[in-house]
Amino acid sequence: MATIDLWVKDGHFSTPDGNSIYFWGLSKTAGGQAQIPGPHIVVRQGETVTVNLTNTLNSEPVSICFPGQPQVTVGGNPAQPQYGPGGSLLSFTNHAPPGGGTVSYTFTPNRPGTFVYESGTSPQTQVPLGLYGALVVRPADYDPDVASRKTAYGAGTATEYNREYLLITNEVDPDLHYAVEQGRPYPVRKFKPRYWTLNGRCAPDTMLPDNVPYLPHQPYGAMVMGVPGEKILIRMVGAGIDNHPLHTHGNHTRVVGLDGRLLRNGSRDLSFKRFTVLVEAGQTYDQIYQWFGLGYTPENPIPTTMPNLRNLGIGDAGWTMWSGSPYLGVKGDIPVGVVSFNEVGEYHLMLHAHEEHKITNWGEFPGGLMTMIAIYPSLGSGVGTLE
Repeated sequence: MATIDLWVKDGHFSTPDGNSIYFWGLSKTAGGQAQIPGPHIVVRQGETVTVNLTNTLNSEPVSICFPGQPQVTVGGNPAQPQYGPGGSLLSFTNHAPPGGGTVSYTFTPNRPGTFVYESGTSPQTQVPLGLYGALVVRPADYDPDVASRKTAYGAGTATEYNREYLLITNEVDPDLHYAVEQGRPYPVRKFKPRYWTLNGRCAPDTMLPDNVPYLPHQPYGAMVMGVPGEKILIRMVGAGIDNHPLHTHGNHTRVVGLDGRLLRNGSRDLSFKRFTVLVEAGQTYDQIYQWFGLGYTPENPIPTTMPNLRNLGIGDAGWTMWSGSPYLGVKGDIPVGVVSFNEVGEYHLMLHAHEEHKITNWGEFPGGLMTMIAIYPSLGSGVGTLE
């Protein structure tokens, strides 16, 4: 049995343009800080899961829904909607009252896959405020030490992978967050995002490592890392209220699972390749990404003339992820005045929204739903794991 304890708290998260935005989030410990998105919940198919939720807010009840999970119970009874005086709907499921109230949910996942979890109480405001996260259910036969059983959907499903990453999308309208902080009404029909987030961060913060100390409420980075030929499992989760077309450079992805269901009908493989995946609100996509090198090295040079150095920077941003060399694992010259964040000559292939306004931070490029897929010459086995 897996027991997960979560505390609902408030805090302020940061954006790369210097803004500090009030939010509601979940903490893994009673003394910890709220985080956005909520902690990853990773369990195994057939394992009974209990999630204990404590609401430290004083303003209103909160709850958690687990879409895709069967027979969620509270206190031994089926979880059910909550109604107020006059029959008005208060919550889509049992909630924890404000001021320290608690509620416990129990369920047993019956199939592997990627799922969203989110508030079921006033979700039109509580989810955008930050009460959401991802639930990963591993197959019953999962074994990370056996290649044929390190899979997304079980042995024999052609979903083996070497590394895995979670990318959770959301949108931020600062007016909503400020209104809640001030205790003022907010008309949802005026929702107008100014920021778009991957794992609670806007680019370029998405490319920073996990748990950097200057982003205490946003612990999860969104950089995808691998080596040539590896199978990289990218689990995409649409936790907001908008749909986002996410596109990978360097290669198509093969979509193997949708909403926690393996794309297979009996022995017929229904997986498909996509140039861009439209991650819709509430949906999840499991995808396998691979990058294969062309085999060029300094001893086997690229048979074309390289552009002028000045034309290889990234516009007027003043920084680049480029190494200065076209060869994997080799670093070269960078244009004067451009800062390179390349580490060891790795390749950086962009992963971003194909709606241009979503790769900005309040109108300024670069930002929003953008990160990189970094292909390294080599990586340790501990990179690209979910716990």
